[in-house]
Amino acid sequence: MEEKIILRESSIEDADKLSHFFSQIPIQGELDVKIKRQVDFFSLYRRLNVKYRSFLLEDELNILGTASFLFSNNILGSKTTKIAYACDLRIASARKAILNWSRHFLPKLQHLIFQERVDHFITSINLDNTQVINSFIRTKQKRSQKPFYELVRKFNLVTIHGFYPLYFKVNPSIKVSYLEKTEHEKFIKYIESKIEKLDLVPELLKESVQKYIQESLIYSFRNFVVAYDEQNNIVGSCYPLSSTLLQDYFPLKYNQQANNFRQFLKLAAWLNIGRRLTRPFSRSQKDETLNFQFLHFLYFEHPDVLKKMIKFTFKNSRQNDFLIYPAEQDRFTYRPPKGTIHTEMNYALYEIRTPESIEKSESPSLRHKLRKSLWLDGFLF
Repeated sequence: MEEKIILRESSIEDADKLSHFFSQIPIQGELDVKIKRQVDFFSLYRRLNVKYRSFLLEDELNILGTASFLFSNNILGSKTTKIAYACDLRIASARKAILNWSRHFLPKLQHLIFQERVDHFITSINLDNTQVINSFIRTKQKRSQKPFYELVRKFNLVTIHGFYPLYFKVNPSIKVSYLEKTEHEKFIKYIESKIEKLDLVPELLKESVQKYIQESLIYSFRNFVVAYDEQNNIVGSCYPLSSTLLQDYFPLKYNQQANNFRQFLKLAAWLNIGRRLTRPFSRSQKDETLNFQFLHFLYFEHPDVLKKMIKFTFKNSRQNDFLIYPAEQDRFTYRPPKGTIHTEMNYALYEIRTPESIEKSESPSLRHKLRKSLWLDGFLF
């Protein structure tokens, strides 16, 4: 008798068992990380304040896989496009889980295209995660039987852990502070000018920066970091978003290269020029959180401004935090500033396409529609 395996939409009643399954399958790379949700499995999506739909694959006894889609209207050129961001993909290591996921996932994408009127499905992938790359991007299954992953744009995740004192120098004429209420109008105009140069900006942000921030559950005007030149013009901005506001990250194991860097940071911390990285579970046998600050709304007029904002944000973060931000590979000014103790992780944004969308010549891929740098803040957590 054939085993019954189904893919169905999950609900709040599934939250506890989904949380348990989700936390048991780590994200692999230079650092293997386990993620735990803080309230229930769906709490992150509610905090992001977006429409979402989550699905699970199960047999008669266990969950075999899960994935979620976050829906948003984003600006692409002069038009609005419906984006479904695929995230939180976890699949059990059993062969039946991997084979059945591919078999069930394609019909679900086809269904969502019509039900939610989705124009493009996208996801971000750590290029060091060989398991994901081999299972979904370099799979040997026939293309007609599975979704096709098409590269949209490569980028690096830059992490800042400290500063070399003789090499890291900042421009004293640039002033950095938290945003004052009297500067809101000037600040909003600055953000408006910056997002005009980006593709995939949320429609709500493009319509009203003020309303977008006011209605957000993760942003607050008073926590924005702003840089000024000598004439008091705004020349840079960023928003330090604590990882603990979203979910909890637990390092399980570092590979050899990452562990060497962790050992170096012990020395850097002793010299008071850097901060330690959290010990992995493989060493301490305890779950200890990895703490960092995402730098959202990161815009600046000159690399010297980036250096000054990074120095200010690092100094004002907690003593066990590091900083992290995305840098598209052709945006050279976003490269790690000279004199920082940093790492770069290879990531990419992929579009998930159905065989039908590839065959239709009137349905060009997202990659061929993009003309600008990307708004990446909503695709990394």
